[in-house]
Amino acid sequence: MRQVFQQLPIAGSAALVIAAGFPSVAFAQSAVFEAPGLRAYVAQVLARNAGLRAAETRLGAAERRIAPAGALPDPMVTLGAMSVPVMSFDVDREAMTQFPVMVQQRFPFPGKQGAGTAVARADSTVADSRRGMVEAELVAGSVRAYYGLANARTALEVWRGRVALADQAIAVAQVRYETGAAPQTDLLRARLRRAELDEERQQLDAVVAAGEARLDALRGGPDQPIFTPMLLSTAVVPGLRGDSVPADSLLRRLLVERSPVLRTAAAEVQRAERTTRVFAIAGRPDFTVGFQVAPRFGGREPFVTALVGISLPLYAGRKQGPAADAARLDAVAADHRYDDLAVRLAAEVQAIAANLEALRLRVLQTADEIIPLAEAASASALQRYQVGALEFSAVLDAQDDLFRAQLRLAGLIAGYGAAWGDLAALIGQEWYR
Repeated sequence: MRQVFQQLPIAGSAALVIAAGFPSVAFAQSAVFEAPGLRAYVAQVLARNAGLRAAETRLGAAERRIAPAGALPDPMVTLGAMSVPVMSFDVDREAMTQFPVMVQQRFPFPGKQGAGTAVARADSTVADSRRGMVEAELVAGSVRAYYGLANARTALEVWRGRVALADQAIAVAQVRYETGAAPQTDLLRARLRRAELDEERQQLDAVVAAGEARLDALRGGPDQPIFTPMLLSTAVVPGLRGDSVPADSLLRRLLVERSPVLRTAAAEVQRAERTTRVFAIAGRPDFTVGFQVAPRFGGREPFVTALVGISLPLYAGRKQGPAADAARLDAVAADHRYDDLAVRLAAEVQAIAANLEALRLRVLQTADEIIPLAEAASASALQRYQVGALEFSAVLDAQDDLFRAQLRLAGLIAGYGAAWGDLAALIGQEWYR
């Protein structure tokens, strides 16, 4: 894995990834994971998700295959009849008539049983790593669904605020129209915008319902509603001000030490290497030991026979040899796959980190600058229209600008939370423990 060492000099090797029991580095947890109801929801998902239960069941099956992998082959018991007269079936007549009982046991060449056990243990490690990968992906999906629902519910709340502004605009336009200070067109346009908002409500309701369905699907079915905060509340944005994205070097180290995806790939490398050992010694001869007792009738002495056999790998050139070559190629392919994953995941982690910082800055700028300006512009436009100093179209534009800015802020916060969930899954940050 030289390519990995060049790209990620702290990686060590796939074996080190497998051997690392606990991470040696950590960093401060993001505020997005402290959202009310998130931990409770993730706990429900981990307790009830059928996909995770399936991964755990596969792990249990792999662990139970370890003991049989190194067991001896079953002994063989043979019962027979020899030299029995076919006309009379008189077992006392012929001296050679006998009824042998043979017990045979095959003993694999030393090392074969241990190699089979090593492969079974590697299979168990792969199953455990895959269970961890399923869990990490499931938690990331839960965070994404949680913030998606929070965004949908926030959008619905923003819509209610926009409707309130539209009702104010209708009231002002109605007064000015009745006094002759404004044309009927202003009132009609205000009512048109209000009707359009009513039409948008249908889609918002559908998005909320879809978000709730996704949350229920991850936790295995409907349950008590999950609380999600309004993303525009004064308690959400301040929590993001103290967030900081770790340096790329720390993220790469965390990736190599704790990434469920890389741990799975490393476990597959180890399994392939141990499988190579199995095929490398497959052509070595096995031994068979047999013991036979053949009782005879008519007071004759029984026969006793002892046998020792050895298998001859006469066809190793067509069987064991090519199989061993194929196993070696599989090991090389698994090693290359680890290299490829390490480099690509490092780039993905770096991209997510850059996106996180950009999202955080955009959230703060939108919350601190854009929305206050949009609120001021909307209020000012309505006031100026009341005194006839501004066209009514400017009022509608200002209100729509505020509406879009609020929706954008909610979307940015939701995207920020989902990105943190993806990053945590990639670097194996078990924030939910």
